Amino acid sequence: MAYLLKYHFDPDYERRRLRPKSREDGSVDQFDLGYAQNVVAGQLIAEWEELPPDEAPADGDIVSEDLAFPHGEGCRVDPSNPRRLLAAVNGHVASVDGSILVRETLSVGRDIDFHTGNIVAVGDVLIGGNVRSGFLVMGRSVTVRGTVEGAKIRAMAGVSCQAGIQGGGRATVRAGKSIRAKYCENAVLHAGQNILIDGASMHCRLFAGEKLAVKGRLAGGEAYCGEAVYVGEQLGGGGQSQTRLLLGYDPERIHQDQHVKARVREVLLEIEACKVDMGRGDARAEACGQELPRLLAALESCKAQLARLWSSPAAMRRFSACRVIVPGRVGANVEVGIGEAVLAVPEGTRDVVFRYADGEILMEHPALRK
Repeated sequence: MAYLLKYHFDPDYERRRLRPKSREDGSVDQFDLGYAQNVVAGQLIAEWEELPPDEAPADGDIVSEDLAFPHGEGCRVDPSNPRRLLAAVNGHVASVDGSILVRETLSVGRDIDFHTGNIVAVGDVLIGGNVRSGFLVMGRSVTVRGTVEGAKIRAMAGVSCQAGIQGGGRATVRAGKSIRAKYCENAVLHAGQNILIDGASMHCRLFAGEKLAVKGRLAGGEAYCGEAVYVGEQLGGGGQSQTRLLLGYDPERIHQDQHVKARVREVLLEIEACKVDMGRGDARAEACGQELPRLLAALESCKAQLARLWSSPAAMRRFSACRVIVPGRVGANVEVGIGEAVLAVPEGTRDVVFRYADGEILMEHPALRK
């Protein structure tokens, strides 16, 4: 009996020219070129089908009588059906020199730009160049050897930005575990665990579930951290801009809180505008009379979201365990908050650790005890 190999992916995919994906309205998405064919462990990727005796295979078809799959790493034969080939790992599938492979790491040896489109992978991602502004890289873990510009990086595990982040106010990096970067400027970083900056952090918003460490200078912007902050050389002093630290709360809840409160402000402005228009007695007043109940309901919904957000014990940590450690110098316009306590730190303070006790923030020297 002869069998024909049926692929459940495109074996010629990597040799085809990448094209923008079409949208339902007929336009194309220049950022989505479908760079990789993702599969998950256990997914069917190929199978043998019986070839009818009176049917001749087409050019390029693979025909066999022994059911031996031409496969390499990342694949396994279905133990319950030897005619089926499954992915053994999460990754991207390809046919290389006639052999079916599933690789856990997607390596892109160039910049992420309009030649590649966005990169979305279920496995790890390694970017050999820069990630240009406006593009997205998503994977289990993400390593970028070049610079991250005004782009979005998403990882279930960790993110490593080996040449730093030059965000231009548009970069967002989010990791389920930790983030490490050579430096970061004008970016937003979210890490479920830790953030480590080898150089300086300038005018960023940092959200670290556990610890934040900046070996160089942390100046401008805001940092929200569950447990501890370490700044090696200088905290603050970024011109007239303020540097704010807040410890002791779940940073992601703070981020959600900020979004909901921004929505509350928008709704309140709309309510006031409606009330003004209703007082004029024109056609707009009737429309506002119908719109006002919806706005009031939206306001109550936002208030309920805020209440739920902070009702969980996980929202707050032990304030007494929180520390801000600065072996170097504290510059101008620095505010440290731990729990409900806030301290405007005197400029020029050196070699200091900040901790919480009895509703206040204490300053102690030296920063590091042997």
